[in-house]
Amino acid sequence: MVGSSARNSETFIVATPSETEISFTRLFDAPRDLVFEVMSKPEHIREWWGRLGEGYSVPVCEVDLRVGGKWRFVNRHPKGDAGFHGEYLEIDAPGRIVFTEIFEPFPDAVSVVTSELIEEAGKTRLKAVVRYPSMMVRDMVMNSGMAGGAGISYDRMEDLLETLQRS
Repeated sequence: MVGSSARNSETFIVATPSETEISFTRLFDAPRDLVFEVMSKPEHIREWWGRLGEGYSVPVCEVDLRVGGKWRFVNRHPKGDAGFHGEYLEIDAPGRIVFTEIFEPFPDAVSVVTSELIEEAGKTRLKAVVRYPSMMVRDMVMNSGMAGGAGISYDRMEDLLETLQRS
């Protein structure tokens, strides 16, 4: 993200590899075990997910990290709350996790998120692909500003990873 002081911010790339997919890649200065932990434990997720600035928080962060387990996050922001939930479909810690994601105002638009964490010389590259039920849904998500929000969230995650490695 332009203007960010987070390390590796410039490595964040968003693409549309197919009519129904959005992909994200981002490099983090941390081992993949720690990146996986920060992506899967509520006490860490609350510190980076959807934390776009002043007035943003995650008052609900429920994670049952097992195949068939459910998750639910609520992002509180200056204009209200936004809830998301889903189910874990595949977990191969610390390298891969697949889950459904539903933005609660649109319960019929189920997406599937596949995230892979790849070690690169002591760093970790996140490669995530989100598959939507249609091109129309994918385009609505792209036009919502989600990519910018994801970039800021990943910058907050980089900041958290740096703090955790220092302690």
